[in-house]
Amino acid sequence: MRIYPLDPQGAAEGTLLVTGAVNLRDLSHTPRFGLKGRGTVAFLQSQGILVPGVNEVANGVLRLGSEEVVVLDGPTELRASWEAAQAPKGYYAWREETWAMMHLSGERLFDLMAKICPVDLSVSAFAVGRIAQTRVGYVEAITWRNDRDGIGFDLLFDIAATAFFADAVATASAEFNREVTP
Repeated sequence: MRIYPLDPQGAAEGTLLVTGAVNLRDLSHTPRFGLKGRGTVAFLQSQGILVPGVNEVANGVLRLGSEEVVVLDGPTELRASWEAAQAPKGYYAWREETWAMMHLSGERLFDLMAKICPVDLSVSAFAVGRIAQTRVGYVEAITWRNDRDGIGFDLLFDIAATAFFADAVATASAEFNREVTP
């Protein structure tokens, strides 16, 4: 059973998410499965999962450290296999319950990211498949380009900061956006 602290459809119940030249979407309801510790990579590889290099994302797998991974696709079956597996297999990392997941997009996306993130995330400096573990909107976050619906960034960060992050994005994008919707 999945439990979200604020809203079953996302993390930010009642929080306004900007739309317009910059768009913020709450994806916190999407499933993910985090593992870390000795045996994590070996377990995933034994399940036929290709694990990318450190600070890279590929095929729905984010590798955050040598033995720390978040799987975004298919976590239900993977979790059942993990629970049945013998050690070493890593440890459950609570990424679904404790991290918000957001998506930023829009025609002024790179202008916004230049304002709210100290890392150069421009197309020429930050390729698809790379992960930045940095600050975004005054919040410690993990971000990567996700261009499935046009150029955008997915972000994971502490779920307790969801409303603060949404407000920081709205404030920083105010010069670009004139419309805010629930």
